Amino acid sequence: MQIVLLAYLVCFCVPSIIIDILQIKYVSFYASKKPIILDSNDYKLAANYAILQRKVSIATHIFEFIMLIFWLYFGINYLDRFYEHTTFSPLAKEWCIVMSFFAISAGLNLPFSILQKRIDRVYGFHKGSATLFIKDIIKSIVLVGALGGILLGSLLWIMDNVPQWWIFGFVLFFTFIIVIQLIYPTIIAPLFNKFSPLQNANLESRINALMDKVGFKSSGVFVMDASKRDGRLNAYFGGLGRSKRVVLFDTLLEKISEDGLIAILGHELGHFKHKDILRNIIIAGAILLGMFAFMGLFTTHLCTFLGLSVSYSNIIILSILLMPALTFLVQPLSNYFSRKAEYKADSFGASCVSQKALREALIRLVNENKAFPYSHPAYIFFYYSHPPLIERLKALGVQDSIESFELDSNMDIESNLQNTLNKGTL
Repeated sequence: MQIVLLAYLVCFCVPSIIIDILQIKYVSFYASKKPIILDSNDYKLAANYAILQRKVSIATHIFEFIMLIFWLYFGINYLDRFYEHTTFSPLAKEWCIVMSFFAISAGLNLPFSILQKRIDRVYGFHKGSATLFIKDIIKSIVLVGALGGILLGSLLWIMDNVPQWWIFGFVLFFTFIIVIQLIYPTIIAPLFNKFSPLQNANLESRINALMDKVGFKSSGVFVMDASKRDGRLNAYFGGLGRSKRVVLFDTLLEKISEDGLIAILGHELGHFKHKDILRNIIIAGAILLGMFAFMGLFTTHLCTFLGLSVSYSNIIILSILLMPALTFLVQPLSNYFSRKAEYKADSFGASCVSQKALREALIRLVNENKAFPYSHPAYIFFYYSHPPLIERLKALGVQDSIESFELDSNMDIESNLQNTLNKGTL
């Protein structure tokens, strides 16, 4: 037992905490420097938010390690004993044990979700009411319980009836992920948000022309009422096949110019044009296959080593508990290729309008989302799927040193951006 806990500490928990501490010190150092991108007030606000997020992350890692100790020493055996004398069928018992594990874990993690909402509200991001938060939780429980319960039942049946079950389990889950992508825009997302057709005919025409340029077939352009929950800006292309649609946050329409919107959507379509979406699906599939290979080839022996009963439920629970450490180790490789793809997508997005339009839009996003512009190289290596904004702006034709850019608090941001971008010295 101690060997497994030590490996978890060395491979995941301690490195994660060290990276968070490095990020805190790095952000704290630059927080005292001359502001860039953001005005002085937002610069300090963004720094404080970034530091607080890392502190919460450290607390989360410590809590997760404590929970790992709890489950390995007490929790798993307790669930086994609790359902031991029930009259359920063997597979039904296994199903109840895993679902109980999910329910208990979700309940124990709920305070962190509430804490995150409170932090976001303090920093001006979270807009939703307590009633809406509770409704979202109830909807999520019902949805995850129904879909997850069916998926778990199918996996347990495969484990009980199919040799080399982990291969077929992977096929089941990978198919499930594809199906979710197909139905998410039209069935799942509307359960939480309202989607309305875009009313700006000129903007819709430009978006459709942009999609035609790369052969992207969409079921429509929609505006999502994101502002009822969050003040941050975003847009995305959702779905697969005929369910694909363009979704713009209502907050984005209020803050970004039309040229900026086209440049941002051009960036997203650049991923489609360069086959990045297919690559991401392949990478996700490879990681998922690795997880199931771990489950099928190693977890049975690990259960015996830990003194746990070798059952389907324990194999699943143990895999879930150890999976964060495994994904932490492979995440940097996936992020490396993702960051490279972002530069190419930026290049295409800029070609759809201009480098200037995309630069202005990216800077506006950072200002509205209060994203601190500096991060420690180790933090970037492990967690950034996108290059830092500073590097993206330099790749978009910014000359000289971006550190020379400072917002004048007496001017509006559009004037600052216009003057600086015209000089080409951002």
